[in-house]
Amino acid sequence: MASPQVWFITGAASGFGRSMTELVLARGDIAVATARRPERLSDLASKYSTDHLLIVDLDVTKQDQIKLAFAQAKTSFGRIDVVYNNAAQSVIGEVECVPDDLARSIFEVNFWAVANISREAVRFFREENPSGLGGTLLQMSSVLGMVGIPCQAHLSACKFAIEGFSECLNAELEPEWNIRVLIIEPGWFRTKIILETPRVPSHPAYQSPSSHAMQTRREIDTVYDSEEIQDVDKASIAIYNFLRSGCAALRLPLGKDSIHETEQKIARLTDTVKDCRKWSEDLAFDKV
Repeated sequence: MASPQVWFITGAASGFGRSMTELVLARGDIAVATARRPERLSDLASKYSTDHLLIVDLDVTKQDQIKLAFAQAKTSFGRIDVVYNNAAQSVIGEVECVPDDLARSIFEVNFWAVANISREAVRFFREENPSGLGGTLLQMSSVLGMVGIPCQAHLSACKFAIEGFSECLNAELEPEWNIRVLIIEPGWFRTKIILETPRVPSHPAYQSPSSHAMQTRREIDTVYDSEEIQDVDKASIAIYNFLRSGCAALRLPLGKDSIHETEQKIARLTDTVKDCRKWSEDLAFDKV
């Protein structure tokens, strides 16, 4: 029987992080569950022994805390097999309406923290894990990392950045390190983050009932009423099983909406290339 895997999970107190933590533990694996509010994991602490669950207080925007959390995992379990880079926060509001300090805080959590955890994960997989073991880095992106929508510009910008960052990181890794990167692109799933996300008051210019921004605000506020909203626990099972399927894809669009939006993006890009190809035909440097 294969030994249980050690999962290092950020944002483990809610949403996708909490769901994956519960699944990992239920499957007999080991969870290093990190959160800014670790008390929200107390019910799991009372259910699982320290042989299978380590709860770590972690603010992902603090580099010293990131290094300490990885060190605690090493001390407790000797290795990390999977890093689930999941912690995130958002804001709902038009570009003109989101204050600069809030926008910057979104990037601190959704991009810079992801980048810093990625860097430490790669170093840990290569230098701290047993020789040749490597590891898997799961980057939680979003369908918003493929397609932008109104009132989500800052979250979408972070997710687009994660996509590019992760592609570059993946290209830098040497095969003998045995490190895998997987970018996960979920669509709309039922999690508390939608309810807990702050709404910035709209500028009067966007308040027409027919404006795309106002329509998107209404859709986000009523997303839980939609029959198409998807189950986060089923998503976690899909991610868990995908890792064991042997598929070597760099990306995992997750959910029917994410698949649909990705297909539409591919079609639009294909049309763009067809329409624009002629403008690149005679751009070679002319030597004089």
